[in-house]
Amino acid sequence: MYSASSGDERLDRRYAWAEAALKDGDAQAAIDILDQTLAENYDFTAAWHLYGLAQEALGHNEEAATAWRQCLDLDPNDHVGAKLDLARIGALAAEQATSENFSGVLFDGYADRFDSHLVGTLQYQAPALLKEALARRCAEAGKPFHFGTAYDLGCGTGLMGEAIRAEVEFLAGCDLSPRMVAKARDKLSADGQPLYDKLATAGLTAFLSSRPDASADLVIAADVFVYLGDLAPSFHQSARVLKAGGLLAFTVQSHAGEGVAVGQDRRFAHAEGWLRERLGEARLEPILIEAQSTRIDRGQPVPGLLVIAERR
Repeated sequence: MYSASSGDERLDRRYAWAEAALKDGDAQAAIDILDQTLAENYDFTAAWHLYGLAQEALGHNEEAATAWRQCLDLDPNDHVGAKLDLARIGALAAEQATSENFSGVLFDGYADRFDSHLVGTLQYQAPALLKEALARRCAEAGKPFHFGTAYDLGCGTGLMGEAIRAEVEFLAGCDLSPRMVAKARDKLSADGQPLYDKLATAGLTAFLSSRPDASADLVIAADVFVYLGDLAPSFHQSARVLKAGGLLAFTVQSHAGEGVAVGQDRRFAHAEGWLRERLGEARLEPILIEAQSTRIDRGQPVPGLLVIAERR
């Protein structure tokens, strides 16, 4: 089991001093402290990760990459998100940088304040934007705004479920974080019933793989694809579980370049052209792609796309 601690209180205190030094802008002091720390415990994964951040702060990207590769040697399951940092500085292809274990640890620690921080501080709007876009699409197609079965990927605490529950007969959700799933399980719908009919603690591709062919009318992913580089497996599994004419609706962060990139926020950004190609390969036809920002970061809207694709 991965632990952020070295197992030695004295070395953990040194790590905290190094972390504080880096936060205060003294990257060299952080490195000096960590050199001593790692000399005593070479297997201290979190210290290697911090060492990489300090080297990056000094402009030493090769040294940073070496430190983050050491993290992966010590912890191949990547609980510290070293792959994301390698991709961020161009030392690893972004499509290879997904770290599900890191995402699970991150959101387990975030669960208690997730709703208030996301909605209040970051002005998170993905559920409302997706619901409005789906309603608009159904109206344009002359269909009722109603779905028999929907799968909510990366459901978190259930914000998307709360938005779409009234329009869905059977709602299933999945998330990597057990604490997020527990929060979602505690939520009730307007009629006092559990918000979700089924919940699973699982990665979204694994969850979709467990679902039968042509079993869903809607697959929805509100801001979860920002934690995945290569979306092709998710698109193919979504196409498999969707009935003909079923919809995949999702949001992503976007960038003006090509392909996939990892930003300074350690989230993935996907180019529109790349999304169109991957959706087409999965036999999903984009019927709506529009620029939408789902949240604020450092006072600025984060560039994004809202996408609805139909199963051919």
